[in-house]
Amino acid sequence: MKYVKRLVIFVPIILGVALMVVMKNNKKPPVRLTDQERVQAVRVMPLTRMNVVPRSVGYGYVQAYRTWQAIPEVAGQVVYLDEKIKKGHFIEKDDVLLRIDTRAYGLAETRGVAEVMSIDAQLRELEQSRKNTERLLSIEKKSLAIAVQELERKRKLFEKQYISASDLEKEETNVLSRQTNVNNLQNTLKLIPDQKRALLAQKKSGESSVAERRLDVSKTEIRSPFDGRVSRVNIERYQFAPAGTVLIEAESIERAEIPVQLSPREFFKLLPRHHKAPFSKVPDIETIRRAIGISAKVRLPLDEAHTIEWDAKFSRTGESIDPATGTLTFFVTVENPYAGLIPGKRPPLATNMYVEVELAGKAMPDRFVVPRSAVHDNRIYICTGDNRLEIRQVTLELAMADLAVLNDRDAAGTAPVVQEGERLVLSDLVPAINGMKLLPQEDEEKAAQVKAQAFGGDI
Repeated sequence: MKYVKRLVIFVPIILGVALMVVMKNNKKPPVRLTDQERVQAVRVMPLTRMNVVPRSVGYGYVQAYRTWQAIPEVAGQVVYLDEKIKKGHFIEKDDVLLRIDTRAYGLAETRGVAEVMSIDAQLRELEQSRKNTERLLSIEKKSLAIAVQELERKRKLFEKQYISASDLEKEETNVLSRQTNVNNLQNTLKLIPDQKRALLAQKKSGESSVAERRLDVSKTEIRSPFDGRVSRVNIERYQFAPAGTVLIEAESIERAEIPVQLSPREFFKLLPRHHKAPFSKVPDIETIRRAIGISAKVRLPLDEAHTIEWDAKFSRTGESIDPATGTLTFFVTVENPYAGLIPGKRPPLATNMYVEVELAGKAMPDRFVVPRSAVHDNRIYICTGDNRLEIRQVTLELAMADLAVLNDRDAAGTAPVVQEGERLVLSDLVPAINGMKLLPQEDEEKAAQVKAQAFGGDI
């Protein structure tokens, strides 16, 4: 029994020694590895010249191009109010929106017409009086002439003592009386033109008063100046409308306007690169628009897969730089913002809608356009013909969103920095070492995407 226990103790020891001997006999010597160059797999795209459209994106709130306020010039009770005068309803040009009671102004017009008619009657009476006076004057002049002849005859008779002195005096008195009548009639005729001018002045004043009353009557009716949409209502039927108060506000729907703020740097991206002669005088806004050639698009993202787009027109810029933000305001307009409305699919471009605005300048031809992520601190990676990395220093002519336009000349403007057909490395190499071995894989999808974005695709 004791020998069995001792045997059990030595058996594992013997097995372990035997295993070590076997492993030592079967051990292989270490394999010496030869040095191998590391190869980095990268994505590349060929450098090709293409046209690129400089663009900048901004955001803004839609505003009405024109806003109109119905402010009555006369006061009175509103006796008519169109049923469409509700906030949000549409109105058409020349629609009668409301009427103010015309009775007070109508009575004043009637009184003015009566006054003018009375003056006309006085003018006719004055004219008839002139004619009568002229006839009487003619008769009195004839009577005066006869009386003068009679006085001369009696003076001769008096000299011959055929009549008494009293008879001569009576005839002289008769002549003087006739002369007085003639003078009075002549004075009356001289006063008639002044009386006529006074009546004509009164008539003109009366006619002006009548015209003013008629104008007041016309002002009691307020019509829509354009096709629009009601945005505010401050009146109800049968309410008293004071003169000079805002009763209705409406916005035009023929076009919408969006102000967008951009930095001067972003704006200068859009300007043509070729130099032109300066303006000889201060140009109008239309001349400026044609010179810089900026177009625009307005977008409203509804969800990740659905975006509504409107063609727009760059209309003008603000008059100054905003001192708080250092930006310049650009205004773009959209014609017929309610056109193409499809309920549930395409909404109108409504006021205060927050939209994206893309401004695009004139196309720049024959440029090298690359992804912005492929430019590393003004350096690009080129995969050479023998699949080696070459790091080149470049300058950017333009950068927008995730695109960069390379200047294909060096700083001196003499030697080309890149050439068409060379392969640009898209991958970010860490570390990037000149001459390192590359395993290029052409990214056709990225190259097509860059080309589409360069000429006006989504950025």
